[in-house]
Amino acid sequence: NLIEIKATRTIDGDISIFGEIEVDYDPIVDNNPVQTDDTRFGIASKKFGRFTVGQFDSYFEDNIIETLGVSHGDKAFVTEPASSNDGRHLQYLNKIGDLTVALDLTANNNAAANDGNHGAAISATYQLGAFGVGLGYSDVAKYISDAPYTANTAKNVTGLTASYKFGNTKVIGLVVAETATDVLKNAKTNYSGVALTHVMGEFDIGVAFQKRETTTKTYSEWSAGLGYTPFKNMTFFLDLCGLNDTKDKGDVMEIGAKYTF
Repeated sequence: NLIEIKATRTIDGDISIFGEIEVDYDPIVDNNPVQTDDTRFGIASKKFGRFTVGQFDSYFEDNIIETLGVSHGDKAFVTEPASSNDGRHLQYLNKIGDLTVALDLTANNNAAANDGNHGAAISATYQLGAFGVGLGYSDVAKYISDAPYTANTAKNVTGLTASYKFGNTKVIGLVVAETATDVLKNAKTNYSGVALTHVMGEFDIGVAFQKRETTTKTYSEWSAGLGYTPFKNMTFFLDLCGLNDTKDKGDVMEIGAKYTF
């Protein structure tokens, strides 16, 4: 249910221009509107880093907040902490040896209330051989979207992740502290979890366990997935997740196939 198109043009030995668009469609609901997901344009330099504008996930979200997302499809994941908005997005990223640093700025505007607002995230990852670590902080924008001007429930988020790979196995850990808005009395939600991936020939597995602690309840969440790749770029998968919520709310079983070319 996703078509992704990317292009890069090299201007000289150092400068390149790139663009991307993702078209996201619903394979189940009849006549559901087609939407865009990531849409970006940017310029990159080996000396000065990369500038990107458009609608896309922050580096903080992709490389820290989502590290327990080891399933294959779109739905069967443990609860993802807040991070930042996607739209009206400007990103600066620079890679210095094994260290990558990113600054993400987003903006939203509640035209009905004449209330403009912005968000910012700063994050860094470091890879030392088989060991990797990432740390980031996000000041979340007040509104999720332009219309109907839905308010974000999170005010700021701090996340730390670490991973270690040995052979075909990778272990990942994540700790996140999330603070709600003033309207929600600055309530805290803490996330802590671990994930494991392993490749066995044509098969691969991914499992994740997460504890989500709110001011009123603790949730023990899990996800598990099995993938089968009979030939290059073609994967069939089965993913499951359980969120320990009332009446199995949010639990998912997802079966699908992915082909990249």
